[in-house]
Amino acid sequence: MKPLTRLLAIFKLFTGEILLSLLLGIAAVAAGIGLLGSSAFIIASAALHPSIATLQVAIVGVRFFGISRGVFRYLERLVSHSVNLRVVSRLRLDFMRRVEPGAPANLVTRQGGDLLQSVMGDLQVLENFYVRVISPVVVALVIVVGTSLFIGSFALELGVILFSGMLVSGFLQPVVALLVTRRASESLSRANAEISADLVEFLQGLEDIHATNTQREFIQRFQGEFNKAGRQQDRLAALGGLNSGVSLLLTNLTLLLIIYAAIPLVNAGTISGVTLAVISLVTLASFEVITPLNPAAQNFNASRAAAHRLFSFGKVDDPLTSIQKLTPATPLSSIRFEHVSFSFEGSEELLLENINFTLQPKRKIALVGASGAGKTSLLDLLVVFKYPSSGNIQMNGVDTRNIDPDGIRSNFSVLSQKPHIFNEDVRQNLLLAKPGATDEELVAAISQAGLSNWLSSLPEKLDTWIGERGIKMSGGERQRLAFARLYLQDRPYILLDEPTTSLDQVTAGEVMTNLFDWTEGKGMLIITHDLRWMPDMDEIMLLEKGRIIERGSLSVLLNRGGEFARMYQDEKDRLREE
Repeated sequence: MKPLTRLLAIFKLFTGEILLSLLLGIAAVAAGIGLLGSSAFIIASAALHPSIATLQVAIVGVRFFGISRGVFRYLERLVSHSVNLRVVSRLRLDFMRRVEPGAPANLVTRQGGDLLQSVMGDLQVLENFYVRVISPVVVALVIVVGTSLFIGSFALELGVILFSGMLVSGFLQPVVALLVTRRASESLSRANAEISADLVEFLQGLEDIHATNTQREFIQRFQGEFNKAGRQQDRLAALGGLNSGVSLLLTNLTLLLIIYAAIPLVNAGTISGVTLAVISLVTLASFEVITPLNPAAQNFNASRAAAHRLFSFGKVDDPLTSIQKLTPATPLSSIRFEHVSFSFEGSEELLLENINFTLQPKRKIALVGASGAGKTSLLDLLVVFKYPSSGNIQMNGVDTRNIDPDGIRSNFSVLSQKPHIFNEDVRQNLLLAKPGATDEELVAAISQAGLSNWLSSLPEKLDTWIGERGIKMSGGERQRLAFARLYLQDRPYILLDEPTTSLDQVTAGEVMTNLFDWTEGKGMLIITHDLRWMPDMDEIMLLEKGRIIERGSLSVLLNRGGEFARMYQDEKDRLREE
């Protein structure tokens, strides 16, 4: 579905409120036209000194139109902005529904700042799509036809002149403006996205940037990007000013043409001089609905670019619709990789090739190998962040493509290499793993992770704020807090990706000893460069360039004397030297 079609489909959900808003908008503009028309009639007629009875209806009309115009405008704003807020809420929900199920596979090519620009900037643009694009066009169409018929009832040629002038000024000119500003609007949208992406990258790496004294390079890059965006904004502003000037010129030319055509009619007695005054002011008042159409053209371009960017997220969906639900009530009894290979879409390089193994309860498997060997990619396949390019992964005898991903993930407790700590207090960071856990359970998990002394030192204990990304914690404390989450989840399978990288040897030994005691009876897959834990493994798989080149128990691999035996001996020598 095209982006604007998708956007209009969302607006269709609020048809009733939109129609009410349009009616109120038409009524407000019509009241403004009626106010000027009635006023013109009173002023022009008063010059002829008629009786008060002749002006009575017009006087009442001025009062009615003057009051009703304000009331209708207020109600129109109230309803239209209610539509805006409900639409933007729906857009946010739609965005999350498309992005969340396919994450992180559908976000691997997106920078954080690019995502932020869509969530904030693009949604803000689309928030006003109805008020600044749809409503002005619909109201203008109705008013153009209505006023042209009204003035045409006095003289057909006057109605034709007004209709032609409003058509050129209100519709043909904005179409030209739409074509002229299209490229600049799209360029500005891309420039803003690039600025947002680079700004987030800059802020996240600020410490490293200061440490390496490379601020100047980033500032120069920002300067270039800001200048690029500024040039597009200048161009749009210049085109907007030009459009406004042309619109004002067309308004006055239309009025002059109507007066020029009406004067002979007045001389011939076809219409009166009072009618000419009314027609003139009604013409000027009618162009009130034309003024928003030029900005509407620019807003349409901006909205189309924003919609294209926003709705381009979430295109990567699960390959097959889930046909079998796997829930925590049906735990995994076996996980089997059968001839699994994997590569990123559009790439011929295989990150994993012909992987075969089985993970079951009470079975502990270690994945070892150099960085870039494909270990983390294998973990991503296991938790259904990605799907195999060939081969299949069987869980309880069913292909993972045919199972609800959330049901699969409910069987795993995962400790990633860089666990994310949220900008919250300790309690909320732990409740992420087990919502509804009691304070006693939280404290027990913290104690099991070796953080009791740390918790005791905190001023507000569990309610202590630990900062964005856990900035108030050391790397080891963040890692152990992630271990506490692991204990709280208590799932049948444990997946660990370099769990001790931020821990010293003593602390790592204590934490892993506690973990192995706790995981008795659970299935485990651990990715690690630390070979001290190999004696506890049932099977060790050595990966190299995405392929398993050696596998077996520790004793089997050491007796074989291959690459793993060499790595293990090097590790022992290193530890002996330390």
